[in-house]
Amino acid sequence: MMVGNDRAQVDYLGFNIPDHQLFYKDVVTVTNKGIKIELVKILTIFTSIDFSCNNFEGKIPGVIGEFRGLYFLNLSHNFLAGPIPSSLGNLQYLESLDPSTNNLSGEIPQQLGCLNFLEVLNLSHNQLEGRIPKGNQLQTFSEDSFEDNKGLCGTPQMDCGANMQSQSEGKNSDIGAKIDWNFISAEVGLFFGFAIVI
Repeated sequence: MMVGNDRAQVDYLGFNIPDHQLFYKDVVTVTNKGIKIELVKILTIFTSIDFSCNNFEGKIPGVIGEFRGLYFLNLSHNFLAGPIPSSLGNLQYLESLDPSTNNLSGEIPQQLGCLNFLEVLNLSHNQLEGRIPKGNQLQTFSEDSFEDNKGLCGTPQMDCGANMQSQSEGKNSDIGAKIDWNFISAEVGLFFGFAIVI
């Protein structure tokens, strides 16, 4: 977008031929924040990345934090692992961040608490842990934004002390249940083995 003489001029993707302005004719449907938008002409200032459902593996590259004009970032439903890069805190105009349903681990970076324009956040279904950072925006999201991260605690999730205690109790009960089932399975197998021999 170019601004001059108190009026805004919008530029579209395309190419120039002298005396003609041609634009790409493809129509693109973009879904952000749960709303589908059909773009007939693609703006050069459109700043959205949607890499969802691509089976990507590895870490989220920290260089994404250099895309300072980014408004929407969707990395959901991949196999991304490792920590959320703190460089995402550089995306001052980011409105929607969705790295849900991956294998992300570690703590949520404190820098995400400084994203004042963030309207949509979905960190659910990962392996994040620790306290949810305090910040203007992070406290406004519902528990759904953080669900299925067993090591995560703090507002809006349950208290960290209670969460850590219930996790340790859950681990102990799981171990006991597995040992009991293994023991029972061995007994049943032994019983049927003897029955077949007789």
